[in-house]
Amino acid sequence: MTLRYGAVLKSLRSLRGEPAIAEVRPTEAAIRYHDRAHDRRAIAPLADVYVPPNATGASALVVHGGGFVLGSRRMKPMRYLAARLYAAGISVCVFDYRMIFRGGRLSEAIDDVHDAFEFWSAKTAQLALDPSAITLVGLSAGATLALLAASRIEPSRLAGLACCFGLYEVDHLHGVATLLPRMLFGTADRAAWNQRSPRYAPQPAVPTLLLHGTDDGLVPVDQARRLAAYRESLGLATRLVIYDGAPHGFFNVPVPAADAGAHEIIELINASH
Repeated sequence: MTLRYGAVLKSLRSLRGEPAIAEVRPTEAAIRYHDRAHDRRAIAPLADVYVPPNATGASALVVHGGGFVLGSRRMKPMRYLAARLYAAGISVCVFDYRMIFRGGRLSEAIDDVHDAFEFWSAKTAQLALDPSAITLVGLSAGATLALLAASRIEPSRLAGLACCFGLYEVDHLHGVATLLPRMLFGTADRAAWNQRSPRYAPQPAVPTLLLHGTDDGLVPVDQARRLAAYRESLGLATRLVIYDGAPHGFFNVPVPAADAGAHEIIELINASH
């Protein structure tokens, strides 16, 4: 499949403007979640924390998207989800991680997700939240990273995993689009790309929610279908929800899938507590 470049531009434009919900301010902002030496060329390990006054004890660690080359914890979809979860009494931690041209490739990004999880696990105990009721939520590239990082976390320490319009296979990319996996994996070997992609990697043994739209011009919806089928063949708890006509990054725009998807994530998180 050839990447639909019009869909790339549409997805980027959808990041402009404000979320379709009243925002909330972080309870704590720009906290360092790791003490590594800071390279000025690299993205700093910073996190924002949202703790609602009616906190239930359950929480989410949310990983932003952006194609592994752009994005931040303050992206429009991150603010949207933070506000939705906060309103439901769910505490939230969102964070920045190293990306291509800014301190790392796939391995460094996964390390950052894992480090952010360790930070948030310790932080939940300090905040009188439940450290055993953490759900990892990833959007787009963040879904890729969340799934790969989740396989490194003991299932007893992770309550659930939600992956939204994620890239689970890279072998569908052709032409100039292959520059992304070449930079991400540091090799032109397609076999190596597949080996390190979520579809072929060890699967986390926690309840997993997959959300995708049928009009996703960046990642074919069939990737989510194949991943769900593969997980089910392994006997792993998996829920696949496909939204007819929804685009890539549907949390960026006021479409029914945004509200429905947020509700699905809230239900998954609440089920963990």
